[in-house]
Amino acid sequence: MNIITISRGSLSATEMLAKTVSEKLNCSVVTREDVIKAGEKYGIKESGLGDISFIEKSPSIWDKMSDRKKQYLACFQTALLDFALMGSIIYHGHLAQFLLSDIPFVLRVLLTAPLEYRIKALMSERGKSKEEVTSYIKLIDERRSKWSHFLYGVNWMDPEHYDIVLNLEKISIDAAAGLLTNFASCQEFQSKPESIKVLKNLHLAAKARCYLQQSTRTKGSDVEIEADVDSGSLIVKGDTPKVGSNMWANDIEEVLTKVEGVKSVKVIKSIVGYYE
Repeated sequence: MNIITISRGSLSATEMLAKTVSEKLNCSVVTREDVIKAGEKYGIKESGLGDISFIEKSPSIWDKMSDRKKQYLACFQTALLDFALMGSIIYHGHLAQFLLSDIPFVLRVLLTAPLEYRIKALMSERGKSKEEVTSYIKLIDERRSKWSHFLYGVNWMDPEHYDIVLNLEKISIDAAAGLLTNFASCQEFQSKPESIKVLKNLHLAAKARCYLQQSTRTKGSDVEIEADVDSGSLIVKGDTPKVGSNMWANDIEEVLTKVEGVKSVKVIKSIVGYYE
């Protein structure tokens, strides 16, 4: 089983690369739009961020001050893991690897190219002037940078977040696909029983976070969740309000016991602040 994520700037070549690699590896191609659609059953629409194209606008001050990010990420991660649990996938979009960072066999790919190369490629693709495409590229680069900091607190272009960086200025799509296919066949990027369990545990924990964000009693809860899919157990850790800590814990337990596959919930309290 393989999971490959491909991040890129404005390069349309990403779609072609994902399609070519998927044919070589006999796996499915998944896009952000696919994940958003699948995430509707988890409440991603209610976050208000699922309908936003990251290239159309930057995150607002209101976004940063609300719980929308928590709900969006929980729903997106759960839906993305739904696809992964069905079999090998190639996800191309923006930053999904940060939602899969606990899974050891994920192959994280960054596609890049010099600005002049990107300008010429986009001019040819869209029939626009150099000035128009240059402004467009700089705009979406700026917005993607802001979204990456908003959602994950990272510089998404930092190569340390990837296993392989491909510069398309000097390599063809076919050559790049061949490289990724070879990388994907390496032992480090092959799933094992223990890593599949990590994936399943991550999926159950993500789904539990969706439930917390959907309930008015627990929405906005800032907790860590450890899941064990074999036993159906959840361990929830978080800052517990000084006043009403038992109510806080009971609310979490009651909400999470409704999650499919969950048999027990343990809340570990760390008292701070006040119950609101």
